[in-house]
Amino acid sequence: MKKLWMICALALTSQVALAKDIYVTIGTDAVSVSQKNFSGMKALDHYEGISVLKINDTQIEKLSKLMHDKFHRCGGFVVHDSKSEALKVLSDSAIRKLAKKQKFVDYTITEGATTTAMVSMIKEFNIRSTIEKLSSFHNRYYKSQSGLDSQAWIKGQWEKMSQGRADVTVEYFKHSNFPQPSIIMTVEGTTKSDEIVIIGGHADSIAGYWGRERARAPGADDNASGIATITETIRVLMETGHKPQRTIKFMAYAAEEVGLLGSKDIANSFKKAGKKVVGVLQLDMTNHAGTADKDIVFMTDFTNSDQTEFMGRLVDTYVHVPWGFSKCGYGCSDHASWHNAGYPASMPFESTMGDINSKIHTKNDTIAQSGSHAQHAEKFAKLAMSFLVELGK
Repeated sequence: MKKLWMICALALTSQVALAKDIYVTIGTDAVSVSQKNFSGMKALDHYEGISVLKINDTQIEKLSKLMHDKFHRCGGFVVHDSKSEALKVLSDSAIRKLAKKQKFVDYTITEGATTTAMVSMIKEFNIRSTIEKLSSFHNRYYKSQSGLDSQAWIKGQWEKMSQGRADVTVEYFKHSNFPQPSIIMTVEGTTKSDEIVIIGGHADSIAGYWGRERARAPGADDNASGIATITETIRVLMETGHKPQRTIKFMAYAAEEVGLLGSKDIANSFKKAGKKVVGVLQLDMTNHAGTADKDIVFMTDFTNSDQTEFMGRLVDTYVHVPWGFSKCGYGCSDHASWHNAGYPASMPFESTMGDINSKIHTKNDTIAQSGSHAQHAEKFAKLAMSFLVELGK
């Protein structure tokens, strides 16, 4: 018994020694609940609904679960590389205001014939097949081997679709602090190649709390549906041979569920390099028809108002389904990374936040929960296609 006690003590000491403090930005509305659930969590500063917290790195995944259970946010916070980086988010208030209010491009709809033809090529079966394949991986957790394998599969599919296109590249964006890479597919623009349009969604999945590397996390809706929606948009773009004037980048982000890690790295690298991103579309959960009178719901917080209004007109022009608005809170998906970096982002969602799919982050997030089809996600693929053509011109 004494030896057993000593072993347990040594293990605990080892865990404490390995633990370190890290810094996150989180919605101020979630601070009090978070502090009640975590010992040692310290609020450092807050501004305009965003707070900076110091937290032990061993508590990050529990925080992710708390944000999902209490606030229905995937992620719901952003993990930062340093205290100064986290505090800079607060001081960058002017950048966020520009990202929300500035009109970055002309949002006139002009490509009717081309867009209508390409939208008509979207097929529900292809989206469904991709969801089924991605959810067949045991999980797509950012630290697991299956999380690496699933990214390799996505990269392979995108490469196969783009064969023969000299203007297209598919590559990993590798992250320094975790093994799962993000994926970026670039379609070089013809006449405005320095202007970039991004269509992205996170590729990782998560379930439970303890033993997440082993936990079954099919993530059919969250977010195989978003990646499948993007993949079908790519298929149509490649099969038609359409060449946009602006550069289009498709992205499958790593590690969204634990603090938007992948998209934050990419958005910050683009900002540092001075890249001119004129539009960002985030597709995170597209296949659960949760709200009876709205098929597409646009998030109004941490998004660009003019671009979101433009997307509403795209729905009316090309998709022809009822739509509306909702709010999802700070850091609820990867669009927040781009917003914090000063870029215009929009997030169309499958339902209002009050009607969110209750099966996400569990072993029951399967396509069966959406009727074993992808009819809802098909609407989002049509919207993404119209966004690509109209903004890519």
